[in-house]
Amino acid sequence: MEQKPLFESRRDWNKEFEAYLQENKTLAYMMLKKSEEFKDFVALSQKNKNNQWESITWNEFGSKIKAIAKALIDLKLQPGEMCAIFSQNRAEWAIADLGILATRAVSVPIYATNSKEEAEYIIDDAEVKIIFTGDQAQYDKAKAIIADNKHLKLIVAFDRDTKISGNDSIYFDELIDKGNKLTNDEEFKSRLNTVNPDDILTLIYTSGTTGKPKGAIHTHRSFMNGIYPSYMRFPEAGPGIVSLAILPLSHVFERMWSYGCMSAGVQIAYCPDPKQFVDVMSHVKPHFMTSVPRIWEKVYGTIHEGLKDAPPIKRKLFAWATKVGIEEYRKKVKTGKGQSGLKYKIADKLIFSKVRAKLGTERCMVYHIGGAAFAPEINEFFQAFGINIIQGYGLTEFFPVCVGYRDTGKPAWCGPVIPMCNVRISDEGEIQLKGGMCMSGYYKKPEETKACFTEDGWFKTQDVGEIMTEEKYDDRLTYIKITDRIKDLIITAGGKNISPQQIEVLLGDELYIEQFVTIGEGRKFISALVVPNFVILEEYCQKNNIPFTSREEVIKNPQIIKLYEDIIEKRTESLGQVEKIKKFTLLTSELTQEGGELTPTMKLKRKFINQKYKDIIDKMYEE
Repeated sequence: MEQKPLFESRRDWNKEFEAYLQENKTLAYMMLKKSEEFKDFVALSQKNKNNQWESITWNEFGSKIKAIAKALIDLKLQPGEMCAIFSQNRAEWAIADLGILATRAVSVPIYATNSKEEAEYIIDDAEVKIIFTGDQAQYDKAKAIIADNKHLKLIVAFDRDTKISGNDSIYFDELIDKGNKLTNDEEFKSRLNTVNPDDILTLIYTSGTTGKPKGAIHTHRSFMNGIYPSYMRFPEAGPGIVSLAILPLSHVFERMWSYGCMSAGVQIAYCPDPKQFVDVMSHVKPHFMTSVPRIWEKVYGTIHEGLKDAPPIKRKLFAWATKVGIEEYRKKVKTGKGQSGLKYKIADKLIFSKVRAKLGTERCMVYHIGGAAFAPEINEFFQAFGINIIQGYGLTEFFPVCVGYRDTGKPAWCGPVIPMCNVRISDEGEIQLKGGMCMSGYYKKPEETKACFTEDGWFKTQDVGEIMTEEKYDDRLTYIKITDRIKDLIITAGGKNISPQQIEVLLGDELYIEQFVTIGEGRKFISALVVPNFVILEEYCQKNNIPFTSREEVIKNPQIIKLYEDIIEKRTESLGQVEKIKKFTLLTSELTQEGGELTPTMKLKRKFINQKYKDIIDKMYEE
């Protein structure tokens, strides 16, 4: 489709979107059409079992989608029935997803890290009939579920080296081979062509920070309504451009962004494990990616920790270049001009270009981040280095809201808001949204659905925030700042409202801290549970001749307690007196999804943490 000018406020977006929807119909229909358009260009790439990168062309991509769809039709999968995908990021994930959708069935992602019980809850709630699994662990969980499950009938294992058994299991490549041999093309075409944009495309389950996950219903229309105004902001997107998929495809953020990129012919490179981030980045050198702030906080912390051992002249040069870069970036934000002066060019040649090359960010157009607060000083640092990180915003139920492009990013703010999305602030300060990218409701939960909308039809985000507008590119752009999460607010015994995220973000890039949880609900003061980064801490102990035989011994050492006191005090010196961390406890074990402290999206389950560590917390408040 012809790219329109970026002057958003002058366009008839509803008319454009209806034309786009009429042309592309549904997600699966659009991708199969794109496979014919882009043909021999690379669609997907990933590492194989031999740790070598391999690619799938658009022709191959379309062929595999069609084969999966034909095989599923032959297996008597009916329109509207549910299929789940339980796997890490990989090309097969997208092929299975689009194959399911091409049959008019519904695709239900399950986080790769979910336990058997968490996966079973979704399978039962959605009445999943067929499940696609990634590795052996996911297959084994599905196998344990299927034996006594009245809904689940078939497991499809992506990996050939997964050990499968029984008539209820089949390999993915076998399913493709079967589909290629079938002669049910007319039934396939009929299904594909009769998908209605208002058919259910997916159920995306919320992460369950405060209770059981709920399945947000998205239709083909709501997904396409999120994709269209977002990808239209990137006229440069097309074949030869690469987006790195590092966030889970089971999350709405990565899934919708990836499909938006694909709709323009952008190649998707898959990273199944965030721990492989540095190696994958250096190989892929992505133009686009989505991620969470934590990744960049750790990169920032690693850079500055490494400088401590650098020669004094190198440290001074780095500090000078950073100062120049930030000044030039701030000038650019304020006036639209900057990052082109002689001092900046020198700093770029000596420092910035080398850092970008080491990180694999030389081709960065925009790297979107979301899911948590991002310290503006860290955002400015990367912008100064020519790494265009922009904070977005959206929810499982309403996605996307904010998508940054070009140099529209503003540290501390999410944005700009995409066209066709309306934002307002309620009298209580809550951000409320209206637009076609909103879910239809929660699956089989009418009361919960009703509760998340206002009487006049606006979606209640549970986020407290602010809105601002500015003129840029001859347009009026809207930005959102998230200041609090209503359900996360801590109310102390003295009645003070404290935002835990505003405290935790101050320690996000601290290398000595792996995890930090603010405590204080109903308490006299604010305290914290702290999980040290034991790799860094053990190095510190060795350098400072601090003996230890166990983690328990390390965290009780007065020198180590003093180290963390100093770190926390310095990092939180900007806080008001009632927000200060008065006491903290070091923990020996990480907070995990398996332990119940984290959701699949790595958000803290604060209520559960307060219950699980009640005895430890109570001791911090003893007189």
